[in-house]
Amino acid sequence: MTEEHLHLTPSQIDELLQSLHRYHAEYGALGTMLDEGREQRMLDGFRHFLVIFLERPEEDRQPMMQLAQNYFEQEIPFVLLMGAFNHIKTRLIELVSSNTRNPISHCAEIDRLFEQAKRATAQEYLLLEVERPDPMPQSRVRQKTLIRICLEWLEQVRRAIRHDLDSFPLETPADSRFTEALAYPESMMICLDLKLCDQLRESHRIILQQAAILYAMLGGQRYEQAYVIWQDLVKQVSELLNLLGMLYFESETNRLNRFFSFVQAALYLPGRKFLCVLNLAQLQRINHLYGPEAGGRALDYVATLLDDEFTHNQDWLLFTRGVAGDFYVMGHNTDPAQLQALCARIRDRLADKGSDIPFELDISYYGIELTELNELNTEDLHLVIEYLSECASREDKHIASGEEEGRRLLQWLQERYRRSIDLRARLTPEGTTIFIQPLVSLDEERVLHAFEVLGRFREGEGHIIAGMFIDDIVAAGLVTDFDRLILEHIVAQAPQLRRITHRLFINVSPASLQDPDYLATLKSAIRGPLDDLEIVIELTEQVLMERRQLITELHREHGLVFAVDDFGVGYSSLQMVIELAMEGSIRYLKLDGSLTRNLTESEAVQRVMQITRQMAHELGLTTVVEVIETLDQFDRLEAMRMDLGQGFLLGVPDTVPVWRGKISYLQTRSDTASGPILVL
Repeated sequence: MTEEHLHLTPSQIDELLQSLHRYHAEYGALGTMLDEGREQRMLDGFRHFLVIFLERPEEDRQPMMQLAQNYFEQEIPFVLLMGAFNHIKTRLIELVSSNTRNPISHCAEIDRLFEQAKRATAQEYLLLEVERPDPMPQSRVRQKTLIRICLEWLEQVRRAIRHDLDSFPLETPADSRFTEALAYPESMMICLDLKLCDQLRESHRIILQQAAILYAMLGGQRYEQAYVIWQDLVKQVSELLNLLGMLYFESETNRLNRFFSFVQAALYLPGRKFLCVLNLAQLQRINHLYGPEAGGRALDYVATLLDDEFTHNQDWLLFTRGVAGDFYVMGHNTDPAQLQALCARIRDRLADKGSDIPFELDISYYGIELTELNELNTEDLHLVIEYLSECASREDKHIASGEEEGRRLLQWLQERYRRSIDLRARLTPEGTTIFIQPLVSLDEERVLHAFEVLGRFREGEGHIIAGMFIDDIVAAGLVTDFDRLILEHIVAQAPQLRRITHRLFINVSPASLQDPDYLATLKSAIRGPLDDLEIVIELTEQVLMERRQLITELHREHGLVFAVDDFGVGYSSLQMVIELAMEGSIRYLKLDGSLTRNLTESEAVQRVMQITRQMAHELGLTTVVEVIETLDQFDRLEAMRMDLGQGFLLGVPDTVPVWRGKISYLQTRSDTASGPILVL
């Protein structure tokens, strides 16, 4: 080694490479990350680097690019390559320091040359890595919306790295196409039922965060760090794509059940919802005259038309093929005119079907708005499909909306259930159960205040809301039996209930309050298994008036407190409310859901609520606003400083074990304080 140049003798180069070999052996790289042949090729490459690059640093970076390409093709691990550069640099600086009179200038030059070489090698490795194929093989699932968006975004990142960093797709989760598409019906269908929407959203947030770091490293020409971040980014994207692929595949192979699950879940979401049955007209006649294959081709053609409509309307449309030559179409966050127009376009295109199908095609359809139904189980949905099919078979080409049509459907459902159910046979512990729904504070804390207990009938693997039969139960004189069963379920599940709340709201009928056996059971439960739970009995204003003395006695003797249910509509006696509030019998005013539904459109309703809140607070009462279903309603109520809220936006009714799991899940989330709780 001379003073003027960084010239290494062959023996010095051999010594450096032998040191690198020992380094590989000491750190366990041999036999794991490198075999003997690959290590030798790596050492040969560094010999060339030490001879050529150090002695002629003024040459272009072509030798380093070629070295990087060779190492990449031989699958030399990047981390091992960077470690080799660092090791040889350290040993070379030691060699220079002991063999020159002015080591400082040479050491600085060595450091500069090696960092330049590392940067050039890392950049070339990155460019070669970017050329690797997509992390998802070619398949039909690549065209699914969320997967396609991910792959298109990743290709934009690739192009920016290769050609123009200014075109790098920097995004925030709020303004990304992926986040927007997560709100599409099909996207929610694949993840809602499996409770994976939050996981998809969080994975996407981490990917965008990694991309922002990658952009910063590239902008600073820190290619060594950029390469590592790119590999991690591709891994994160690959994991997200694999999860999406699994969800889409499962959804496609089980689409009908997934469709029904989404319809049920969507009832708890804001926005208008419509369900339509679309039938191929004269299908039986087509099968009879032209054969089943011709009928199958006709159905496939209708499916193709619907799929084309879906491609252009993914933000509100979802459909699936039914079980009897029909199609089920759902519109979410839309209006009847849009769904009616879609069906009209299908009919127009069927009239221009071409020569492949040698007979006329047409469809019949009927749809209904589901927005106000709130809760349907799987059995209910099958009956709704039957109802819509009956309407469609009458050539009623119509998308119905409004309360009147909803009442017609409910009456039809009730009649169908009446024909198939024996109420007395259902009123058993095995035939009934309880659901619970949370009451949440309407402030920044979003505190879980209590749960309301709701009775349910079991129906196969599902449940039927008691409201579907409550009139029949009362008419048959069985309401006290039903209330007693609900109380028994509460007692049986008390150990689980007290793990998630210390307060329960229970609905009790007027007849039960007059029944000595029920009152004895209630008092025994309060003094025994429910003694550490605060029980709040919900009664309407009329019942409070009619049972005024009994209410006072139950409060004084047993500490029971009451809530005025459906306050603000119908029967009203402010004097009675004041008296019961002053004696402490009532503590809550539950404002009727009809007020909430009109809250954002009616200033009069807002004034009524504000006056009610002021009166309640002066009497020491807590207000509970029911049927909160939209963020607009929540924001208005929070601004009005109402106390508690209840509704599908804040938590849907579900079984006690399910809610235990939901509470545990919410406690693990870091963002639960950022907005209303929405758990489907």
